[in-house]
Amino acid sequence: MSIKRTSRQDSRFIRAKTIAFWDINACQMPVGLDARDISASVNQTLMNMNYYGKLCLRLYGDTDVDKIGHTDDTLRFCGMPRTTILEQILVDLYGVSLFNRGTPFNMLLIVGDLSKDKAILDAFSLLPKRGWVNVLVCQPSAVEEAEFSSEVKLPPWGKIVDTAFAICEKKQKEREDSRKRAEEIRASYLNGTAEVSRIFGEF
Repeated sequence: MSIKRTSRQDSRFIRAKTIAFWDINACQMPVGLDARDISASVNQTLMNMNYYGKLCLRLYGDTDVDKIGHTDDTLRFCGMPRTTILEQILVDLYGVSLFNRGTPFNMLLIVGDLSKDKAILDAFSLLPKRGWVNVLVCQPSAVEEAEFSSEVKLPPWGKIVDTAFAICEKKQKEREDSRKRAEEIRASYLNGTAEVSRIFGEF
């Protein structure tokens, strides 16, 4: 999928905060990843698209809270039945827009098929007209893409997941390399100490 990059007209959103609304039942988190891994992947993707502001991720769904991982002001979990997820996201879309009234920010929707959800389609067509909301969208490649008036499309959800795994693998390799270097330094130190002791022992 091609990525629409920020244009000169959108420049005020480049360093603006991004608030993401993630339906974790429609865009599921694979085994081996937690919400922090996905957050890192989304953040990297946004930076690749020239969005450098702080990312705040809101998760909606009925998953086990233990699968989410550590939460704080940048990662918030809203547990609820899957039948009410889109309703709650819709309420929060307008709430966040009002709370940030007049301050440019990016609104990212990570969801499944919205082709029959007129309320959210209308919201994401209306909100950018207020002048301080920039709409971003991420969906699985298998669903019909939602069409909004001024959205910027992220790569499909599967690509976000792949990037998250790649980030985890890189971090794991860095930890292993760091451990090996520490062991080599320790071994070198012990060998040096033993050699000094041997030399002094000859006197």
